[in-house]
Amino acid sequence: MEEILKSLGFEFGKFAWQVANFLVLLFLLKKFAYKPILNMLDERKKSIEDAINNAETAKNEAEKMRKEYEARLAEAKQDAQDIIAKATKLGEEIKKDIVTTAQNEATKAIQRAQEEITREKAQAIAALRDEVAILAVMAAGKILGKAITAADHEKLVKDFVAEVGDLKC
Repeated sequence: MEEILKSLGFEFGKFAWQVANFLVLLFLLKKFAYKPILNMLDERKKSIEDAINNAETAKNEAEKMRKEYEARLAEAKQDAQDIIAKATKLGEEIKKDIVTTAQNEATKAIQRAQEEITREKAQAIAALRDEVAILAVMAAGKILGKAITAADHEKLVKDFVAEVGDLKC
């Protein structure tokens, strides 16, 4: 077999030397290259995981802040609607108060005017009765042709006013 190997160009000494060199190279690579490369890869993996965790945390925080913002916005809208409703209600109450006050004042003014009209009507009727009585007594005196004394005149006016006072105008 040695001959076959020599014919193929295989030399055992060279082969042993190549295997030894390979093992030394493998040892040196493992000692100086693989460990630092593996450490670097582990660090890189850890930094990527940290970045993913940080991004997830930031995403959760942003979602939380968005929900808080939406809640505050909804609360502000509700507060605005409440303020508008209160203002509208207050405006309606003020409107009712103003209308009620105006109606009350108008009713009082109408009542005062009616009382004034009634009082002036009563005064006018009383004055008219006195005038009519005086005119009637004067006419009666002329018709009778006799002078009427002040006492007779007063008695006739009172009697006439008493009779006419019962009549409705």
